[in-house]
Amino acid sequence: MFKIFKDHYRTYSVSAVKNSIRFFEQLLYPLKCLKCGVYMDPDTRKKKSFSACFCDHCLARGVCKIETPFCTQCGSPFSQGFNENHVCEACLKKPLRLGCVRGVVQYSGIVTDAVALFKYHSKLPLAAVFEDLLFQAFVCHYGEVHIDLIMPVPLHGSRLRKRGFNQAFLLVRNFVKIHEQRFGKQPLWKIDTDSLVRKKNTPSQTGFDVEQRRKNLNHAFRVVRPEAVAGKHILLIDDVLTTGATCNEAAKNLLKKGAQQVDALVLART
Repeated sequence: MFKIFKDHYRTYSVSAVKNSIRFFEQLLYPLKCLKCGVYMDPDTRKKKSFSACFCDHCLARGVCKIETPFCTQCGSPFSQGFNENHVCEACLKKPLRLGCVRGVVQYSGIVTDAVALFKYHSKLPLAAVFEDLLFQAFVCHYGEVHIDLIMPVPLHGSRLRKRGFNQAFLLVRNFVKIHEQRFGKQPLWKIDTDSLVRKKNTPSQTGFDVEQRRKNLNHAFRVVRPEAVAGKHILLIDDVLTTGATCNEAAKNLLKKGAQQVDALVLART
């Protein structure tokens, strides 16, 4: 009887301490919407989701996941009227150097705000939300595919120093740990942040058309470890894909150095 009471007391004490810590954390660091700043009740927010970062009013702008039908190469979602995945007109006219591209959500609604807050205002709590979404998409699209290297698209050194982090790397930095927790074993792939570098500090692509984006990125990347990429199936990771020019230029350089195939997985795409 005493042992039962003792165990019950210990369980109650630990629970009480945790609740007290949580209470004071909420007092000192109340949960606020990352966009509008309104205070939110943490008990109503789902961890590792947009609801943990944005209030219901801001979330009303919408999060649109990319689902079938979409282009089997560039991953661009089709509008209503199509029932099956197929190659889009743009890819038929000018195929990408990439094997295929897959995106998680459309670059619209609250996602545009979330990406901007993440990249340009260092709202790093969003990294866990993005990483969780991206890993789910990785398992869905590449879980049965033999990938050798997962490679975040690199930033130029000057931009990396200014921003303080590479947003593409933050999207996958815990992929190995998440894989081990979910599947109980180490993955066969590795995360490679050394073999590909960005040697050209290109200006922002905003406002450029397809051809201007391509020229802007010409010779932007360099493979510094050809032996590491030769014969490998590589998966590039980036935050946003618009025309595909960035990932396509990176893929072109990797393929020149002997990569077997280069695909891309992006958080958001237009």
